[in-house]
Amino acid sequence: MVTPIPFRGRSQESLAPSTQACPYCCDQIPREAKKCRCCGEWVVGTSAGFAAAGLRLLALLWVGVTLLGGAGLWYLGQSVRRWVWMHAVDAQITPQLIDLGLYALIAIVVLKGLMVSVGLGVMARLSPRRPRWWTR
Repeated sequence: MVTPIPFRGRSQESLAPSTQACPYCCDQIPREAKKCRCCGEWVVGTSAGFAAAGLRLLALLWVGVTLLGGAGLWYLGQSVRRWVWMHAVDAQITPQLIDLGLYALIAIVVLKGLMVSVGLGVMARLSPRRPRWWTR
């Protein structure tokens, strides 16, 4: 009786290409590479780190302070409006004029605060990244 000879074909590992494309610059890098030699980006999973978390927290705190500042300006503006309405200091200064100035001031403060907060969030995304295995 003849025993069958096992097939000695190429394994799946040898069929797989030994290089891969970098997701950032599309240069060919070895499959085992952890960092691209061309663009310097990590091609393994990365953690944002302490600096990025701090910037994100600062951005959230900045949004909160901005909204509290806007609410404080609203409260102060309503007090000024009532005072102007009761005392009639000048005929040209009407409660509607106070409202217009108040809305403009609140819009400027809130928009500038939100721009700073978005900027901090962008800076958090741009902070240096390290591979997750770096800290081990």
